[in-house]
Amino acid sequence: MALKNNTADVIIIGLGAMGSASSYYLSNEGVSVLGFDTYDPPHKLGSSHGHTRVIREAYHEGISYVPIVQRAYELWHEIQNYSSKKIIMEFGGLYLGSDGNYIKDAKLSAEKYKIPISELNYQEIIDKFRVLNPPENFQGLLEFRSGAVFPENSIEYFLENSKSNGVRHKINEKVLSWEKSSDSYKVITNKGTYFSEKIIFSSGAWIKNLLPQVNIPVKIERQVLLWFEPKKNRELFLSDSLTNTGWDLENGLEFYTQPIIENKGFKVAMHHNGENISSDNLLREFNQNDEDIIRGFLEEYIPLANGELIESRVCIYTNSPDYDFIIDFHPDDNNIVICSPCSGHGFKFTPAIGEICSNMILGKKVQYDLSEFSIDRFL
Repeated sequence: MALKNNTADVIIIGLGAMGSASSYYLSNEGVSVLGFDTYDPPHKLGSSHGHTRVIREAYHEGISYVPIVQRAYELWHEIQNYSSKKIIMEFGGLYLGSDGNYIKDAKLSAEKYKIPISELNYQEIIDKFRVLNPPENFQGLLEFRSGAVFPENSIEYFLENSKSNGVRHKINEKVLSWEKSSDSYKVITNKGTYFSEKIIFSSGAWIKNLLPQVNIPVKIERQVLLWFEPKKNRELFLSDSLTNTGWDLENGLEFYTQPIIENKGFKVAMHHNGENISSDNLLREFNQNDEDIIRGFLEEYIPLANGELIESRVCIYTNSPDYDFIIDFHPDDNNIVICSPCSGHGFKFTPAIGEICSNMILGKKVQYDLSEFSIDRFL
């Protein structure tokens, strides 16, 4: 129930994945919302781009994530029913490794929540997926519901539908500062001054700049996404024939791939171990070293994929020290929700986290245990 153009019940700072989803679910509740973004989402300057992102259910990062990602699956499919664009696909995912925690922890999640999986030995892996070349001591864990979600399409959906519900988005407008002002909050941007009763911070790599008093200990990591045209047997790289793959290598590195979807090429990236950078210097272009690292992985483990490079993107991870999420109230104020960072594995959760943030800021019960995502663990 906004009284003026510069007033709202809730201000959201950052309209990427979590901010746009929070905007959408708040708007479904009839809440007056003002959303701000320094750029024009969906854009290529943050963490929520790259055509497709992996979605998976047998979560090796922690059992506590599983109920949230299961809710995300429900919401993604609900959104797909209304969207004319592709939002989610399910075609399977294969974890590969030897004796590390990657497969072991994914199996724990699967066992607790009765997630359908199939364990494969080396021979079964290469028989089923002929383009893969794992070491003979590698095992595989096949998860049937894994697949892809589409970040640009999803953010467009959240923003367009929340706008239809009355949300006002202030794009290309940078938040400079904010402060408590009597019983409300004053938010100052490069274009104006605004007021709200509550705030959601979902600003990713820029979270430290906006909340210096909380001193959230995050690091920003540069990540490169590359797409290749396979050397031959292209049909074996399509999503009808090949799943996502996640590789837990014995040298400590992790890589992931996604099959050819909508003719965009075979997607490959290293997961973590990228260069730490600042929010003011995000190094948007990829370089020869980036390509050499990815091609080295492909030549050893998926050699037929190591063909022509057809596209590249640079994105960023905003990492907490333990690589878990931060979803919590401000330490001193329950009228402020902080939803960042997601440490490079958050997009698949987007609608569920948007729903969570909406419920939190409205004082509604949240059905998940969020204690592992508390800010207090760093204070």
